[in-house]
Amino acid sequence: MRSNPKVNYEAMLLFGQSAATDLKGAVEHVKEVLTKNGAEIIALKKWADRPLAYPIAKQKRGIYLLTYFSATTDKLGAIERAFNLSETVLRQLIIRVDHLSAEEMQNNEGVIDLLVEANLRAASMPTPAPALAAAPAPAAAPVQ
Repeated sequence: MRSNPKVNYEAMLLFGQSAATDLKGAVEHVKEVLTKNGAEIIALKKWADRPLAYPIAKQKRGIYLLTYFSATTDKLGAIERAFNLSETVLRQLIIRVDHLSAEEMQNNEGVIDLLVEANLRAASMPTPAPALAAAPAPAAAPVQ
């Protein structure tokens, strides 16, 4: 039986505005989809956070994540399908990158910077105020 060779791919994924508040969740989603389908992640970074040319699914801004990965050719369809069915990914584009060496792809690694930014965003988000307990009734003033 003939085995499928591993091929290098570049994926550009567009996430909606909600990914700005949960950037860590978006990164984990990308990692989960790729590893679940047997892909090896070479590099992952945030490419841009910008307004969209036109609204997509009522979203006016988007975050682009760029990832390089290696996968067998028979798994590519499953990866594309998983991103297309994802509720958080607005658009995806996956292309084959035979023209890049592994070193060039690894130079685009930015997952540490991405996680630092995700943690900073999560820390800067205001936390909801706890529900106020009913205040005790003020004591009646003594009558003189």
